[in-house]
Amino acid sequence: MSRILTAVGTPRFKVILIVVALLAVVGGGTAASVALTSKSATGSAPPAAARPAAPLSPTTSTTTPASSVPTTSIPQPRVPAVPTAPTSGGATVATTSNLISDTCLYSHEANDDPILQPGVTGQSMAHDFFGNVSTSATSTAPGLVGGLTSCTTSVDASAYWTPVLYQNGVAITPERDLIYWSGLQAKNPAVTAPPAGLEMIAGDESATAPQSTKVIDWRCAEQTLTPQPVSATPVNCAGTNGIELRITFPSCWNGTSLSGATQTNVVYPTKGAVCPAGYPVRIPTVIFHVVYPITSAAGITLSMGPGQQGSTDTAHGDFINGWNQSVLSGLISGCASTTHTCGHVTGPGANVRSKVA
Repeated sequence: MSRILTAVGTPRFKVILIVVALLAVVGGGTAASVALTSKSATGSAPPAAARPAAPLSPTTSTTTPASSVPTTSIPQPRVPAVPTAPTSGGATVATTSNLISDTCLYSHEANDDPILQPGVTGQSMAHDFFGNVSTSATSTAPGLVGGLTSCTTSVDASAYWTPVLYQNGVAITPERDLIYWSGLQAKNPAVTAPPAGLEMIAGDESATAPQSTKVIDWRCAEQTLTPQPVSATPVNCAGTNGIELRITFPSCWNGTSLSGATQTNVVYPTKGAVCPAGYPVRIPTVIFHVVYPITSAAGITLSMGPGQQGSTDTAHGDFINGWNQSVLSGLISGCASTTHTCGHVTGPGANVRSKVA
């Protein structure tokens, strides 16, 4: 459907098709700076009709141009320490177990960031949003809950977003974001559901070198090779279903702060999957699997600021919890009680497959 959205040239048809697609879901690295362009699902050439120069209305998901805003106006986040790499000498490192998964289709693009620049419309780097279709700079966690969503279960109206990816200067519309909620197989402490309204950021938007593959990992989507090699930079994926960006979030919460702006409210566990002092609450490890319909890594850049693109070293992801909290708590507590995988949740009741080993 995302490919269809990018092929239609007029704003009126875009809005109609987006509404139809969303109702169907709810029912059932260079440093060059270039101008932002309209989205393309192929990465070969921009569509014939350019994106409108201004938003249709204050409530639409159309990007608000902000090329006049200097990049330096965007706050630079603090970045939590990356997960500790396994050590030699027989140290035991816990493995992950998928609890539930949820697929959220691409919703819209906007120069907004409700975590780092709340209330400031059109002055962030360009982001691709998934999940809640109304996410904007003014979004708050309470306002997200119960909203219209592009996810496979209507009880997940969370906001998920990543910087826009470009190939040869053309914005590529991601096909989907498959989101895993995983639990580290350790009991120090036990896994509990993330609190209502929790904000998290994973990755470093100001990075000047490739990040740890424990946080940012580029792979080939639906690749049958197991295990698939990981890469801190985009990879060529000829003959596959596209390029996939995986973003792994911290899983230890300090138990008090919901705000993710400083990236200090959550951290990664230490070796042995232990949450460090000051972070007593273990939450599921949220993992984005963002799939782009391209197979070549040539010419890939990421949004760096209004009207700017740059290195893929700056990959990152953002999340604001907009789940129906009672449903999410039930899913996590039920699935975390064993080492089994619950599966993919769908529908208005977040129905889940039977547990499998």
